[in-house]
Amino acid sequence: MRAEADMADALAAVRRVALRRGDAGAAPRVEAVAEPFLYGSPVGRRYLAMAPARALAIGDPPERCPAAGLGGDAATVAGAQAAAGQALRQCLAAVGGRAGCGCRLMALDDMLLAGPLAFTYAPGVGGRLVGDGAGGRGAPLTVAERATDDPARTLIGFFDAAGPVAVGEVDDGGGARLVLTPSGALFEGARERRGWRRGRIMERLLLSDADGRRIIALIGFEPADIAAEGAALAAWPRG
Repeated sequence: MRAEADMADALAAVRRVALRRGDAGAAPRVEAVAEPFLYGSPVGRRYLAMAPARALAIGDPPERCPAAGLGGDAATVAGAQAAAGQALRQCLAAVGGRAGCGCRLMALDDMLLAGPLAFTYAPGVGGRLVGDGAGGRGAPLTVAERATDDPARTLIGFFDAAGPVAVGEVDDGGGARLVLTPSGALFEGARERRGWRRGRIMERLLLSDADGRRIIALIGFEPADIAAEGAALAAWPRG
């Protein structure tokens, strides 16, 4: 199975890292300012806040496997292996039954296990609000995100040139809430996650209000994605 192979490969990598540490002494610290995904993304910030041993895993291939996992244990070689296993199990649970998806270790303590491109992070990505509840909107927006004290929740904001258009939150369980400004109208619903794009989750939020009006919030879709999928991105799922 893909999951078992990912786990075996990752734990072998942990053992190789441990051996290199034994040969070369203490590993160099990760400079957060040099790794945008670690200091910018909510999951990266949670990783940096953890004490060793710590591990970070994300879905693989990332562009269609929107998952991440964190693990922590004692600051020993055995603890590092346990942290890696915990991060991978958490990530694989988040991947669920997506065909062709697995997970890979990104970082272990202060060592990076992926190339520089894997740590790219975009503070602002493209967004749009479409649907009968969007009040005729649909123009290109910028979407920012921010971590909260609750690791399962992330704040999001949609902005145009004049300021915030909508603010809300998404959670790891798949829920989403959005409040339009300045009306204060509340829309709630579910996330439809597609994958990682420049360190952000590309997704649709499928939302409705108490009166049954609907909004589809697009996050992270590039102009090429919108051109390719067209009206399908603004279509509510059947059933």
